[in-house]
Amino acid sequence: MVDIAYLLSSVGHSTDEIRRRERVANELVPDGDSVEVVRPSDAPLSVESTVEEQWAAVALLRSLRANEERFDAFFVGCFGEPGLAAVRESTDKPVVGSATATFHTAAQVADQFTVLTILDETEPMVRRQIHRAHLRERLASVRVVEAPVLDIDHESEDLVDDMVVTGQAAVTEDGAEALIPGCMSLSFMQVHGRVAAELGVPFLDPVRIGLGTAAMWARWGVSQSPTAYSSPDESKFESLSDT
Repeated sequence: MVDIAYLLSSVGHSTDEIRRRERVANELVPDGDSVEVVRPSDAPLSVESTVEEQWAAVALLRSLRANEERFDAFFVGCFGEPGLAAVRESTDKPVVGSATATFHTAAQVADQFTVLTILDETEPMVRRQIHRAHLRERLASVRVVEAPVLDIDHESEDLVDDMVVTGQAAVTEDGAEALIPGCMSLSFMQVHGRVAAELGVPFLDPVRIGLGTAAMWARWGVSQSPTAYSSPDESKFESLSDT
């Protein structure tokens, strides 16, 4: 059995929505594994800018420090992956990012893939993530569906239609052979099968892929390299334990 912490990076979602996401997450992991959503006490309402990303990174580090002993693996549950490298430096337990795990899966199932992001402002952020993942040559495009995080309704048929129309343009005009919803709120709509059927190409689920990767790493004893992610001098960071 693997216990996974889903580290939230923001505080803008309602308690009911957080509970729904935790339920969905537990339905997606292998039988016997469990996922607990860990909500920070101080973080941005959403992560849609680099400023919010940096603020969220500190929140994730505090969440890790408060919960490290309770879990076998940690999942950075924001597509922007704020603080991913820093969280990896702070523990020897596996830490998986939702976007990075999905990018590399996309690169295995297709030669070219597209990310559907939520705002014009987040497009450059996604491109920087692709650069850090060393997958620029595999990126067909980043397309925008214009759906701010806190406005996303997981039951919206109009938003599903927007993803299909935008995704079809990516396939026919950009040469995309797989697509990724570039926001965890889009991912938690759990319409990947429907969109994939409409487009005729994989529409990958960052929730399922990221949590599945975290469970696999923990079960197989895989974690980030201590050489790539060296532990910092803990004496400098006592204030991170403050809430």
